[in-house]
Amino acid sequence: MANICSFHMMVRGTPKDTETFFRYLTDYESSPEYFARIFSAELESDSISGKGIRTLRISGECAWSVYSCMCDGKYTYYGDGGKKLTCLRDATKELHLEVEVRSEEPGFGFWEHFRYKDGECLCDESGDLLGEYFEMEDAA
Repeated sequence: MANICSFHMMVRGTPKDTETFFRYLTDYESSPEYFARIFSAELESDSISGKGIRTLRISGECAWSVYSCMCDGKYTYYGDGGKKLTCLRDATKELHLEVEVRSEEPGFGFWEHFRYKDGECLCDESGDLLGEYFEMEDAA
């Protein structure tokens, strides 16, 4: 189905802050803030290091793209001015987290890769997915 973006995410921080972040993805009703148009977010794994740092691996789906649903800037839901909406920049700064997200949207044929740490964008990449069909003629 077009316009459905699937994502895989890794979140690192304190147990309390990673739990809050997970609620931003899953709990529109009682969370103080949330990401726009997240259709699903499931916890794939949860581990805590010897230093007390928790790592969550999350997979899910959102509308259009991770950029439009979880980032700030032109053509994002965050820019629509919703009072409870958050973005990766604000959430990672507020909660002192490191978040990496990779996504694919096969309907329009693109991928994304974002990485934020304490409010700073360390990676913002996107590109075209390779299609099943090639334009080149078979010369063999």
